[in-house]
Amino acid sequence: MTRFLAITGTSFLFAAVLGAGALAQSAGGGPPVLANKLAPASGGSAKIIVSSDTFGYGRALSDKYTQNGENVSPSLNWRKGPPGTQSYVVLTEDAGVDRHDPVVHWVVYDIPSTMTRLRENIPATETKLDSGAMQGLNVRKTAGYLGPKPPAGQTHPYHFEVFALNTRLNLDPAKADRETVVNAMKGHVVAEGELVTNYTGK
Repeated sequence: MTRFLAITGTSFLFAAVLGAGALAQSAGGGPPVLANKLAPASGGSAKIIVSSDTFGYGRALSDKYTQNGENVSPSLNWRKGPPGTQSYVVLTEDAGVDRHDPVVHWVVYDIPSTMTRLRENIPATETKLDSGAMQGLNVRKTAGYLGPKPPAGQTHPYHFEVFALNTRLNLDPAKADRETVVNAMKGHVVAEGELVTNYTGK
């Protein structure tokens, strides 16, 4: 997250970066999330500032957005990608797990380049959204958002990642799991950013 700091000059965002580091440490050395290991398009990638109306950077996620509550997707906002952006991908990943890859809770791809927001409570039953964006498969191999539910007493960091691409993926949503989407994104990322929250299991 030190790269994120490079595009900010405010103490608020500096505190957010420090909070992200604390969250990463609390994960116990879990797997790296996609934003930290995906190779960018030729020429490198810029940064996108990501925010939410429903939770703040480094702050705990409300039960409403978890499997212990209403299990609805939170809202997500981001700054517009650089010239050449053709679509966006949103991934939500739990890095506080002892496994090779993070647990994926949400995959949304082919978000139009004119959009910079996902509203709250997008139905998981909607594979294709009104905007033309597509919801891929979460860790349970079902479409749409799946809220966190870590083991009781464990605090996990959840990374809401936004990627600007110089292409559209045009994937079959029935097969668009994390691996398929990640492979299709390789070499096409022109900007990326993330918003990190945490949740403690009950």
